[in-house]
Order: sequence, then C-alpha cells, then structure tokens
Amino acid sequence: MMSTFSGIEVGKKGLQANNTGISTIGHNLSNVETEGYTRQKVNLTASEPIYEPSANRVETPGQIGQGVVVEDIERVRDQAIDDRIMMEKGGLGYWKTKQDFLHQVERIFNDPNSPNIRTALDAYWESWQKVASNPTERAAREELVERTKSLTDLVNHDFVSLNDLRGKADALVQQRVNEVDNMADEIATLNVQIVKSESLGDQPNDLYDKRDLLVDKLSKIVDIRVERTNKHELLVWIGSENLVQGGLVNRLKAVGSPQNEGLSDVVWESSGRLLKYGQGELAGLVSARDHDVKGSIDNLDSLAQNIMDSTNEVHRDGFGLNLKTNRNFFKENRMSPYATGDWDFAGTGNPDGTAVFKVSGSQVLKNDTVAGSSGFMNFGPMKPGDPDVTVAYKTTDTIKDIIDRVNQSDAGVAAYLNQRGQLTLKAKMPEDPRYPEFVIRHVEDSGNLLVGVAGVLNASGAQGAFDWRNRGDAGKFNVPDYNLAMTPRKHPSAWMQIDDAIVSDPDTIAAAGGFDITGDAKPDKINGLGDNRNALTIAELRHKPVMVESQSDFGQFFQSMVGSVGTKSETAKVQMDKDQAVVDSLEGLRKQVSGVNVDEEMTKMLMYQHGYNASARLISTMDSMLQTIIRMGA
Repeated sequence: MMSTFSGIEVGKKGLQANNTGISTIGHNLSNVETEGYTRQKVNLTASEPIYEPSANRVETPGQIGQGVVVEDIERVRDQAIDDRIMMEKGGLGYWKTKQDFLHQVERIFNDPNSPNIRTALDAYWESWQKVASNPTERAAREELVERTKSLTDLVNHDFVSLNDLRGKADALVQQRVNEVDNMADEIATLNVQIVKSESLGDQPNDLYDKRDLLVDKLSKIVDIRVERTNKHELLVWIGSENLVQGGLVNRLKAVGSPQNEGLSDVVWESSGRLLKYGQGELAGLVSARDHDVKGSIDNLDSLAQNIMDSTNEVHRDGFGLNLKTNRNFFKENRMSPYATGDWDFAGTGNPDGTAVFKVSGSQVLKNDTVAGSSGFMNFGPMKPGDPDVTVAYKTTDTIKDIIDRVNQSDAGVAAYLNQRGQLTLKAKMPEDPRYPEFVIRHVEDSGNLLVGVAGVLNASGAQGAFDWRNRGDAGKFNVPDYNLAMTPRKHPSAWMQIDDAIVSDPDTIAAAGGFDITGDAKPDKINGLGDNRNALTIAELRHKPVMVESQSDFGQFFQSMVGSVGTKSETAKVQMDKDQAVVDSLEGLRKQVSGVNVDEEMTKMLMYQHGYNASARLISTMDSMLQTIIRMGA
C-alpha cells in the first residue's frame, strides 16, 4: 500500500515547481527593458515514478507518479539569428563610420556659412585678368594681392580642418582598440565563470546574456567570428587570429607608424602582425582616415602645389613695374635644404636620394616637332615590384603624339610644353603610399628624344638615367637651374602663401612679358611697362589642363574633388541604410523569439499561481487525511 505521506511530497514538489515558475516570470518582467536580456522559460517534467521495473518490485497496478520537478530554466535564443546579426552589424558599423566622416569632408569643402575654394579661385583668376587689362594700375595689383590672400587662407583652413578630422579618426581608432581589448577581457572572465557554473550543474543564463551582449557590441567594432563547438571554451576570431580562447586574450595594440605621419597601425600585441580589418567600425575608421580624408588632403595638396608652380613658372619669366624679374608670385618652400635636391628618404639622417618635382628641357620645341629617331622612355614601376612603365616613340612621331602617350600611361609624370616651348615632366601624386609625394621617380631614354631633341638628359641609356633613389642625380639633367623645380615641403596646402616681396610691393607683380636676347629661351629684356602678355598667360592658366592627375583645369579638378566625396558619401549612406534595415529586421525577429512579452508572461503567471494554489490545496487535503488517521488511532 502506498504511504499517505507520499501525497504531501507530491504537493511539496508542485509548490516548488510553480514557485520557480513564478520567480522566473518575475525575473523576466523585471528585465523587460534590460539591454541584451533573453527571456527565460521554466521546463517542467514529471518526477521519477515508483517503482523501477525489477523482479522484486512491489505488486502494484503500474508505476505511481511522484509529482513534478523543474528540468531546467531555458534561455530562449536562436543562435542562427545571433550569428546573422553579428555578421550584418560589422557592415553597418563600417558604412556608418565611413558616411559620418565623408559627410564632414563634404561640409569642409562646401561650408554654407563661408566662401569656398571654388569661388576664391574664380576671384583669383578674375584679378589676374584685371591686371592684364590694366597692367600699370596699382589698384588692380592690390586687389590681386588681397584675393590671393583669401584663396591661400581658404586652402590653409581646409587643410587644417581635414588634418584635424584625420587626427580625430586616429584618436577613435585608438579608443576602439581599447574597447576591443576591454570587451575581450570581460568575455574571457565570463567564460571562466560560466565554465565553473556549468561544472556544478548550473545553467548561468544571465552570464550567457552578458557574454552575448558583449559579443554583439564587439561585432559592430571588428569583424569577428564566434566558435562554440567546444562547450567548455568559447572562441572569438578576428580573421585567422584568436582574440579570445576560453579565459585567454590575445590583445590588440595601436602603434604609431612613421610611414603614415605617426598615425596608428593596429597590430596584435603578441606577434606585432597587422590586424586584418575586414568590416566593422575600426575598419571604417582606418578606411576613412587613410583613404577618404587622406585622399582629400592629397587632392588639396596637388591643387595648391600646381596653382603655385604653374603661376610661378610663368611669373618668373615676366617683369614688374619696378623692372624686377625671375621672382616667384607664391612662396617656394623646398623639402630639401640642398640646391641639388638631395634628401633623406629613409630617415637615417643621411641623404640617400634626390627630390625633383619638375624638369624642363633646354631645347625649344613645337607640338609638330618630329622626334627624328626611335626608342623608348623608361619611367620605372608604377608600384614597387611591378614591371617598369615604358613609352615607345618612333622616328615619325610628333612631340604632341609623345606627350599624349606619356599622359595616357602610368608613368607617374605628366608631360607638356611650357610657355617657352620646352618639354616639361612634372611628378604626379603617387598611387602607392610607399612612394614619396611630388617626386619624379625615374627618367631614362634609350634613344635621342630626351637627350638631343628635348635637352632633358645628359646621356641615353641606363648610365644617363635619373633615379630618385640615388643621391646627386639632379646632375643627370642637362638643364639650367631655373628649369629644375625641387620637391616642395610636405602638404603644400598647409603653407601655401603669396610671396612676401609681392605683398610688400605689388609693383613686383610681373605682368609684362619680355624677349630673349641671349638665346637661352628665357626672357631677358622687358617689352615695355604697359605690356600685359605675362599677366594674360597666367590668367589663361584658368582654362588649361594644368592639373596633372586628371589633365583638367583647376575648376574642373576642384569640382571633381567635391563630386567624388559626395558620390562616396551617398554610396556609404545607401549601404548604411541597407545594412540598418537588415539589422533592424533581424533584431525584430530576435525580439519575437527572445524578447519578453508582458501579456504572455502575465498569462503564464496566472497558470503558475493556480498550480501553486492547487498544490497547496493537495497538501491541506493530505494533512486532513493524516489528522483523521491519527485521531482514529488515539
């Protein structure tokens, strides 16, 4: 016969199970607004019945139940949704960061509350036109000085703004690296706590939630992959490297790079290897810093340098009202302190190369001048390790044919005939950051074009070639000093200024042209104080394809700069909106699965309350039955 006391045990188990259900619902409702919280569900199961099947079991009609027990408290989570959100958040973080910085670059170039470079450029060229119209009038010259100051101030201001924006991106890179390391430390600590709890038979749901929330946040910063195959050890990967393995952390570190103006490279602390960024905010910051913002600075530098160089090139051939000639209109600020252009590219303290920005030949040519011989020009590789870029020419080719061929190649230089008719080679902004900026890298001719026809090099072949990696190679050019322009100091847009001599005496502005009496193609004598040919030549630069990067004029180049940033910003916004919509949809789906529904929880609470009341009534009934037995036996 079954004991009467067994009924009390059944009721007790019912009380405990339903009480656990009510407590879990209370926990769910308390955390309905808690970030990262996952709804928990009590799974009930029937208690082990009596008796076990065996030969000596008591003869009773079947197994007798012993009530209910809590099997586990389940965390309602869909891992597939979590993994998809983790992947999509990386893309969202990347594109949102890019869009934020590109929008700020747009605002710098197109600040609605102040003039921009485009309007200042227009005013600058119009002032030169006024000087050409009134070459002896003082007011036109003073207006040119003031408008040039406005242009240089705007260029300087935009550089400072862009450079500050790049510094801000770098500071955020360092901040994100610290955040990644701190999150990795927390995940590793939680891994240890979870393993300890699981080894005791517990199910640490709240610890799981904290860890998953950290992984969720981490996935927006860096491109991670989570491995859960080993139940005792959760692994977090970035690329092929472990960030977290159980309780171990492989930390990241931000290290200043001399090759990138001291800005931070992100490396693995243990090995020093560069981090493979992939997606995420950190990748977006590095891309914005080193491509988008730096690209805008490079374009601004190129614009500033070519405005200064093209103006100075013509201005030096003219004469001012005070009869002064061979004067720069803009300040010249060479990178090298040596007249030969020798420079320490490796940073060892000793010059190891030659920094030349532009070279003009000594011979006067025309577009239809015929090469007269065949051969090829070698300009070195476009990227270190690539094959050399060569441009061939035939005996019947004209100078214009050869110039067009050079400009359509990846030679790293632009070719043109200057105002004197001399063949000129000017360095482009390099596509590879391993090359220095505004430096002609290699000039070699197998034939006679650059030697006898154009008068650029002293000798043909490899022995007569100029190479930037050789000290003293400026001597390989067969040109007078004034036909060599040395590489400017870094970031011309930062220091672009009108020459002090022009500011102190506007009569120095060389509006008048001259003529050559010595046979060196350089004007030696003024045509007359009322002459305006030099000012007209400078004013006409406005519509010439002077910008060597794109063979466009200054206005077109600036418009292209701004348009490129706008296009990139729009692309980033479209991608960001798309990724945001996907993440929002997935998070909505996760909320349906894992979120706390108040109405549903209240319904379950009523169910557990009734179950608790029923178990209490069972115990009360069993107690009454026992009291009856006790009284009967008294």
